[in-house]
Formats: sequence, structure tokens, C-alpha cells
Amino acid sequence: MPDTIKISKVFLLVEKFQKLDRALINMVLLLGFISVLCLYSIDKGQTNLWLRHLLRFSFAFLILISVAFTDLRFWFRYAYHFYFFVLFLLIVIKFVGFSAKGAARWLDFGFFHIQPSELAKLAIILVLAKFYNLVKVENINKLFSLLVSGILILIPFLLVLRQPDLGTAVLILGAALGTLWIVGVDRKFFISGFVIVIISFPFIFATMKPYQKQRVVNFFNTERDPLGANYQVIQAKIGIGSGGIFGKGYLKGSQSSLDFVPENHTDFVFSHFAEEFGLVGSLLLLWLFFSIIKRVTLIGDQSKNNFSKIFCYSFAFNFFLYIAINLGMVTGLLPVVGVPLPILSYGGTAMLTNMIGFGIVLSSKLYTEDFI
Repeated sequence: MPDTIKISKVFLLVEKFQKLDRALINMVLLLGFISVLCLYSIDKGQTNLWLRHLLRFSFAFLILISVAFTDLRFWFRYAYHFYFFVLFLLIVIKFVGFSAKGAARWLDFGFFHIQPSELAKLAIILVLAKFYNLVKVENINKLFSLLVSGILILIPFLLVLRQPDLGTAVLILGAALGTLWIVGVDRKFFISGFVIVIISFPFIFATMKPYQKQRVVNFFNTERDPLGANYQVIQAKIGIGSGGIFGKGYLKGSQSSLDFVPENHTDFVFSHFAEEFGLVGSLLLLWLFFSIIKRVTLIGDQSKNNFSKIFCYSFAFNFFLYIAINLGMVTGLLPVVGVPLPILSYGGTAMLTNMIGFGIVLSSKLYTEDFI
């Protein structure tokens, strides 16, 4: 009898594995492969940067598969628990977190570091997906629903903003507002909020840290201080432009490999990619990114429960925000706010957060029934 149970469990696992969305998995693996090649090219294999990235991606991919096999009810049931756990980490980091570049953003657990602000982006999507799954359509624009969602959004946003981490705070707010748009919050609230932000900008600017003010000023005058504050963006644009139509070729990029572009393995990794693979390669990379986004939304369409629909669409929008802000930052269309390019950039928590998100999307494909 025990052997029969074991065999049935194996068959059930195999059946679930066959039902996984292979297209999404293959595209994520392809993106990971490109990221390893890109990081190897940046330092020409002289350091273990690419190897560490490969190990991180491999570990994160195993987490993705594990999350995919986890019943979607788990994420629905513990969405609030996860949200408050992340809030706890964001509070604790102020006292025991270690700083880099003037901001306390990481918790040190000895053999690995965690950036709670990255987890907050996933937490806000999960908690809003659960909240609005329980709110009736006719009550979405009621004062109580708006107040509750507003509080859920503002707490992590303000905690991250005070670290200070403006880029991640913007992404948290963007993901939250995208979720509100998806669930059907009246457009007049978005318009009113936009007008309030524009009117309040002088006051917001006054409260910014000096380096944040400098970034805003530099954004409006990209030729100012070319050897100082604007050096990074100018060199990144030179790298992108020098790639031309077809690029210089793999391992032949000079701007990044000769350290003309600071942070070329994290926030400015696209500059190196565009230099080596040119316009054609960049367009193919964008096609891969948007194919992933389209696949995530398609899985959301196929789901029969609102929780997974809301999550899939919100996660896809958040993934798009990552790409749009990073590329805007690298090309000088947006201020530099320290947002990585998903999976392609070197980093641990950001990659892990995205892979957990993809795992929940895959779980939505396996558990499509309406369980509420």
C-alpha cells in the first residue's frame, strides 16, 4: 500500500510537470543564459562575477520551480502574513541593516544578504490581489476600500523611501497603482493624484536628499558636469551608440570592459549588451522581454479565479516597469534611480523576487480552478 501511494505521488508530480507552461520557462531560461554571457563579457572572465551570477540564477530557478508546484491557495492564504513579514524586515533594517552608498538596504544573514525593499514589490502585489479578490465589484470605488488599499500601499512605500531608496519606492508605488488600475479603480482618482503630485513637486523636491536633487537637476541638463554627476549616463549612451546596427561583436565591447561605464554589471548592463549586439540585438532582447510579459498576461486570462488574474496582470505590469525605468535611465530619458534590468543585471534579491513571481504565475497555470 505505501509503495502504491509513492507511485501515485510520482505520477502526480510528473503530470504537474507536464502541465507547466514550457514557453514561459524556456524564455526565462533564455534570459538567464543571455545574462550569464553578458556578465562574462563585461570582465572577460577575469573574475568570478559571471559564475556567482550563474549560481544565483540556478538557485533562483530552483525556487521558481518549487513555487510553481506550490498550491496557489498557499499564496492566497498567507498573502497578509507575507506582507506583514516584509514590513517587519523593513522596520528591522533601520536598526540592524548594513549600508551601501549611504542607504541601509540589506540584512546580513551570514552567507547571504537580503534586500527587503525588493520583496516589498512582490508583497504589495500579493496583498492587493487578495484584498480586491474579496471586494465586490460595486465596492471597489467606495471610500473604505480606497482607504484600506491606500494604507496598504503607503506603509511599505514610506518605509523604503526613508532608507532612502527612491528607485525601489517608485517601483512599489508603480506596481500598486498598476494593480489599482487593473482592478477597476475609477480613473478620476489617478488624474487627481497626478495633478496633486505635479502641484506638490516643489515641496517633494525640497525634502529630497542632496544626491537625489542632483540627479533631478542632471536629468534636465544631461550635458552638465560630464566628468562628474552625468559621466555615467553619457558614457552609457556612447556605448549604446557605438554598437551601431549589428554591434561590435561578443567580447569586443570597450566602453564597459574598460570601465568607462560605472555599475556596468548592475543598473547599466544594457549599455554593454547594446554595444556588443547593436540595435538588432537590443530589439531582439526587448522582444524577449515583451514575449515574457505577454505570456504572463495570457496565463492570467486563462485562470478561473480573480486572485491569480489580478496577480498575473500586476506582476506583468511590474516587470514592464523594471524594463521601462531601467532603459529610460540608461538612455537618459529618466533620472538615474538605481533600478536593475530584470534577471539580466547582477543581483540576488531582485532576481529571487522576480523568480518567485514567475513561480506564482506558473502555479496559476497549474491551479486554474476558482477556489474562493
